Formats: sequence, structure tokens, C-alpha cells
Amino acid sequence: MRRSVQVLGGVAAILILAAAATSAVTLQFVTPVWQSDTVDVMDEIVAEWNAAHPDIQVEVISIAWENIDDFLLTSFQGGAAPDVFHEDSVVSYEYGVMGYAEPLNKYLDAATLADIPEKNWAGVKDDSGNIYGVPFLQETLVIFYNKALLAAAGIVPPADGMVTWAELRDYAIRLTTRNAAGQVTTWGLMAPFEQRLWWCLVDQNEGNVLVRHDDGTWHVEIDDAAREAIEYYMNLATVDGVMPTEVLSYDFTGLLQGFKTGKYAMFSFGCWVRSWIERLTKNQLDWGMLQVKGPKRNVTETDPQAISISSGSKHKAEAAQFVAFLTNTENQARLAKADWLFPVRQSALARPEFQTTEDQWDVAYQWLAFAEDVKPHMFGFFGWEWQTFIPQMELVILGKSDLTTALEAATERGNEFLRRMGLQ
Repeated sequence: MRRSVQVLGGVAAILILAAAATSAVTLQFVTPVWQSDTVDVMDEIVAEWNAAHPDIQVEVISIAWENIDDFLLTSFQGGAAPDVFHEDSVVSYEYGVMGYAEPLNKYLDAATLADIPEKNWAGVKDDSGNIYGVPFLQETLVIFYNKALLAAAGIVPPADGMVTWAELRDYAIRLTTRNAAGQVTTWGLMAPFEQRLWWCLVDQNEGNVLVRHDDGTWHVEIDDAAREAIEYYMNLATVDGVMPTEVLSYDFTGLLQGFKTGKYAMFSFGCWVRSWIERLTKNQLDWGMLQVKGPKRNVTETDPQAISISSGSKHKAEAAQFVAFLTNTENQARLAKADWLFPVRQSALARPEFQTTEDQWDVAYQWLAFAEDVKPHMFGFFGWEWQTFIPQMELVILGKSDLTTALEAATERGNEFLRRMGLQ
């Protein structure tokens, strides 16, 4: 009899464990993190969550940055979207407007709302105030420079690293060298078009390219201040000859190798590239960072990232718990440090590791005061930019069009695009 009770008890325990196992929720989490240190930290954070929450398990799905949009759109449209996804803030906003990202307002506590600056929340909100992602990582767009090349050209950068437009152009001209055949051996500056230094210049000059009218419609209206900024950027390649046409299409590894070998004396990129410069050069290259000082205001691109929940998820409440854990102060700081970026939460950003002189964290940090998402907060921005604006600017850089003609075409075609999108 005692044995029978023991057997029945064992069966009951197995049934209880089986029921618990079947009731456990599994969340799929898509992330494009790719730097090895960041992948390791993300895996650690997810493992810690899974150990502490046996009833809510998270499965990480890694997708490359260049493929994540296609993956998510296909998943959304096919009804098989991940529960949680990691994207650029502007994309989280667009997915929200399209109905693919869940509004998170009811899941956010007052402490989280207060700990993240409003400028970051604005990037993931629609006109009704719906919040479609939790901002968590940001950068400063900087200009890396080869100290030896600047010294050889007799250039002494200002102590604060802030240079005017005129100074940046002067540096680039002096740093560009050519051989006896007139071929460039060192380019003064490489500022990839997609990294949006030109958008920063437009904002620094208080210019407008896209304008939202009082009735809510969007229009391409390129004013004189914006034209001046765009012309400055274009002239570096077309008039001054200090920047290559490679700004239109570049290879990341080739760019870093070019910086290492002296092909590029300066190049513009996010501050996270510090990690790759150090890995590639093995600390054998003496480099620094500059920031462009605007004629009217100082602005650098922050390019914020966010964590969102799919509207099609069957486990939104559980997903919200995981998002809160992933984006809390401790974990934001861990992920940001591993990715050589900065956390968005002020409580995380206040940690000393983000202001240390080691690896020039303090230099990149000092420019966060100027960091903004320079991309206009317009639904369909990327489609407008890549289909109507950038092709016209490419023609200018390639010498196939003048700037006036290109801007006129960009205005006409851009407004046609916005009308098709129902934005005017």
C-alpha cells in the first residue's frame, strides 16, 4: 500500500511538472546585435531572464541589420511575427503606424517614462501619443581622424574637438594628397552618404527639406539654409575634390582598412566604430575624434534604437515584462558598453564607465548634449529618402547633374511620392 501511494505520488508529480511545462510561454525575440561582445552580453541577459522566469522563456533569433526589415515585414504579413523585436526607433514608429507594433503605454511605469528623455520618446510616438517602442541605445556621429596625418599637415585641432564648417573643409583640403600623376593618395575626408552627416549639417543651419504643414500634410520644401548645407557637403566631392565618390557605396571593412593605411585621413561614422578601429589597428594607430560645430546650432545624429512588441503577439503582457527587464538601467548599461554605444536611460548614462578617458568614452560622451535623431519624424521617410532624394544627390556627386537641377527634381518627385503615400 505504501508503495502504491509512492507510485501515485510520483505520477502526480510528473503530471504537475508536465502541466507546468506545457503552460510555459515561449517568446521569440528578434535582434540584429552582431558585435561579438554585444552578442555575448545579450545572450547572458536572456539566460538570466530564462533562469529567473521558468514560465516565460525567451528564444533569441539573430538577424543581420541589412536583412531585419525584410524578415520582419514578411513575418508581420505572414502572421508569424516574433513577440519582441529590436529595431531603429524610426522603424518601430513606422511599424506602429502600420499596425504591426503594439502601443506600449499601458505597460510603461512612471519611472521608465521619466528616466528616458522626451526627445527619445518622441521618435517612437504617433500623433495620438501611442508609444511603439522603448528607446534604449544611442550614439554620437563623429569624425575620426589620424593624428599623425593631421600633425604632418600642421593641423592642431581645438582642445574640445569642435570644428566649424570652414575648419573642416580647410582640414580636408590640407590632408588630401596626390601623386605626380595627380591621383589622390590620401583623401581628406570620407563621409558616407547614408551616415547622414549632411542631415546634421542641414539641422545645424536650421534648414528644412521636409516640412509638415498645420493640416498635417508633408511637403518637400528645400529652403536656402538647407540648400547651403547640402551644397557644402556636395562641394567636398565635386568642387574641392577632397572626398571620393565612394561616399555613395562603401565597404565597411574597406573603409576601416583605408583609415588604417592612410587612404582616408578623416571619416565620419558612429562613435561605436571606436571598437573596430582598436581591433583592426591593435592600438598601433593614434586617432582622435572631432565634432562639427554648426553655424546656428550644434547637432549630431543619435540614431536611436528601440525594443518593441508585435501587435500579433499572443503574449503581450509577458513580452512587456521581458522588455522592461531588457531595457532596465543595469541591462541598458551592459548592452551599451558592450556595443560601444550609450544607453538612453539617464540612470544608466550617469554611470562612470561612459565618461572614462579609456577608449575615449569621455570624448564621444561630451557630444550627447547635441545628439538628436536628425531624420524627420515622417511615416515613409526611408522610402521617400531612398527613392526620390538620394538618387538625385548621387547624380550630383557623380557629375551627371548640377545641384539646382537635382534639388528641383528631388522636390518634384518627392512631392509626387508623398501624394502617392497619402501624406499630402
